[in-house]
Amino acid sequence: MLKGGSKVKRHFLMLAHKFEEKKHDIGGWFLSEKLDGMRAFWDGGITRGMELKDVPWANTEKDARYRVQPKSTGLWSRYGNTIQAPDLWLDHLPKGIFLDGEIWIGRGQHQRLMSIVKDLVPGPGWPSVTYKVFDFPPTDVIFANGHIDETNYKKSFTGILHCGLKFPLNRILRFDAAVQQMIGFGGWNAIVGPLPQHRLVMSTGSAMVEMGKLLKGIEDNGGEGIVLRHPKSWWVPQRSHQLLKMKTLHDAEAIVVGYTSGRETDLGSKLLGLMGALIVRYKGKEFELSGFTDKERRLEINGDYIKARDYCSERPGTRVDAAGISNPSFPIGSKVTFQYRELTDDGRPKEARYWRKFQ
Repeated sequence: MLKGGSKVKRHFLMLAHKFEEKKHDIGGWFLSEKLDGMRAFWDGGITRGMELKDVPWANTEKDARYRVQPKSTGLWSRYGNTIQAPDLWLDHLPKGIFLDGEIWIGRGQHQRLMSIVKDLVPGPGWPSVTYKVFDFPPTDVIFANGHIDETNYKKSFTGILHCGLKFPLNRILRFDAAVQQMIGFGGWNAIVGPLPQHRLVMSTGSAMVEMGKLLKGIEDNGGEGIVLRHPKSWWVPQRSHQLLKMKTLHDAEAIVVGYTSGRETDLGSKLLGLMGALIVRYKGKEFELSGFTDKERRLEINGDYIKARDYCSERPGTRVDAAGISNPSFPIGSKVTFQYRELTDDGRPKEARYWRKFQ
């Protein structure tokens, strides 16, 4: 559990590490499907209708661009943005209890879901959206002091529990107890309900075999992957090794067609003057790949590294098309192998990342 002090690093919600077969013993763990939806936290409705500026954890950094300022619905993304669900949909969520889960409309429907939930004015697609719950975050932990230092959400959680809001008293539950509470909870309906949890056998070898069969069944039916949770773990707003995710990655070859220049980020200016990403083409679709060493990011203009560095530094974060520009490690027209999770509806690789040179 988090200790006091606003300098403690934390996340808004509990996040998973990747499963590694050689490292993790999953005997007796819980397994659930990794949904291709949108992570969502329900605050019990305590902030519903409030101005976002009055909600101490709301992420309001980009709200100034809106002509009409959005109000809280009580439903929040993992980055502290309010999700503009309609009132009739929100009325199905239980009042006075924290929920952590995922809003979802079905396998392979991520793009359609996002087109529904990203609108500031809720559209007609919301009746098809469900909220799959996988934990009850404890009151004193989800708003424990700490600092989120992420590009999309930077917030200091200090004194939120004493801000005057009437928080629901969610108890601290070990996950196996939370599963039992979810099974017996009487507040479920057609919109909100528990995500099914499967308890793996205790034997490590047998658990691996069982997990493999369940994963294959999910992926063969269009699912994204699985999530594993230690039965004796507690909910914490951190990335935890007691919460693991696993999904099968595909690999394919793409042709190098260009480069982008690196830019300065919150982590510093390490990539300024170097290649930011590789632009590749796969089945007629162009997209960017990342995941390179500093040496592999070196660009040249007619063999001149210094000239390319200066050229790119003046054009951070853009596609660079100077005559004679090249990357000795990845010349234009060469092939690279990349990994991706699945294809979008228009055939574009999702979560594509450079893997290795074409062999």
